[in-house]
Amino acid sequence: MYTQLSKTQFASQPHVVGAMRQFANDELLKDVAETAGMKSCQMLRNKLLPEQPHQLTVHELVAITRASKNRCLIDGVLLDLNCMPSVCTEDFADADKMTLTDRALEINANTAQLGALALDAKTQRRVTARMRNETIKRASYVMTELAIFMHDVEQKFQAIPVLSVAVDAVQTMPTPGFM
Repeated sequence: MYTQLSKTQFASQPHVVGAMRQFANDELLKDVAETAGMKSCQMLRNKLLPEQPHQLTVHELVAITRASKNRCLIDGVLLDLNCMPSVCTEDFADADKMTLTDRALEINANTAQLGALALDAKTQRRVTARMRNETIKRASYVMTELAIFMHDVEQKFQAIPVLSVAVDAVQTMPTPGFM
């Protein structure tokens, strides 16, 4: 799945290494370094290479994630800890901009793309770095959208609980004359 790692401490953290590579490829490191308040772009570039002696600190990780709005490094850490990828709470604030039906269709379309990527991997009998990155990115997006979808459904139930319970009760109660 990943290229051969040197015998570094990162050999047991393949998701972090992959996330560092993906972040370096996806972002303009000069802009991220400036926004995050790092001394230089080269310092950030070095810290994203596992073989370098300089490594990202937690504070730098948070700063560059905030500066870039790209959570792939955080997700890499979580995956290496056997946790699910992150869901940004800011995504919940924008949840009302999309209807439940539209969100469900969006989830379905992206899930279909995941299926297409799986079929590509099966026919090629290997997973390229591009396929891996695209799969992780899409799966993380689908998981975020599913979390927002569940939150929306729960919020709608909480907004009118009496009406929701009443509808459930009426639907499950036997109606005289219809049995």
